[in-house]
Amino acid sequence: MTQSIKRIGEKNITAEELYKAVYKAMGFKKKVNRKVGISYIKKNLVGETLIYHPIWLVKSLIVAARPPFRPKKIPRIIFVDAVSGYRGIFSHVPPIVDETVDSSQAVKPFLYNEEEIKPYVENVQEKQINRQYVLKKPVHEVVETSLVHLPIYIVKVHSEEIEETFYINGNTGESEKFLSERWIGKKDLL
Repeated sequence: MTQSIKRIGEKNITAEELYKAVYKAMGFKKKVNRKVGISYIKKNLVGETLIYHPIWLVKSLIVAARPPFRPKKIPRIIFVDAVSGYRGIFSHVPPIVDETVDSSQAVKPFLYNEEEIKPYVENVQEKQINRQYVLKKPVHEVVETSLVHLPIYIVKVHSEEIEETFYINGNTGESEKFLSERWIGKKDLL
C-alpha cells in the first residue's frame, strides 16, 4: 500500500555516503580502533531501513511595528516535530517535493492536526522569536501550515566492537541521534 507525502529534500544520499555518515556518527572512542572503518561497517551491517519522519512546517510572518515608519514584515519557517514536539526555527527554507512511498515507511504523527500544534508554534513565537525584540513585541501571522516528512535511515551495526543503531538524515548524511532520543522519550511534549 502506498501513501503520498510531501518530502523535505530532493534526493537521498548514496549508499557510500551513508556508510561514511555512520562512521562519522560513531564517536571518537570507536574510531580509535583501527579495525573499525567504512569497510568494517559494510561487513557488519545488520539492517538498513529508510523511514519518513513527520514534521509540521509553519510559514509565519512577523510584523514588527516601527512608528512612524511602515511595519517591517519578516517571514519565518517554524518547525514542530510531529512525534516528540521538539520545535524551533529553520535557518533556510528546505526544498519540498511530492513523493509516493510505501505506507510502512511513513511514521504516524503523534501531533496529527493544526489545532494540536498551535501551543508549540506559540511557544516558539514567545520563547525564541519575541526574545529578539526588547521593547515592543511583534505580531505573528500564520500564513500556511503543512505536514512534511524527513527521510531518515535507521542503520543497525552488530559486531564485537560496535553494537548500535544509527539515525542518519537521508538528505544531509548528518546524525539525528539528538532527535531520535527525543522521539523515544517524547521529552518536548507540552
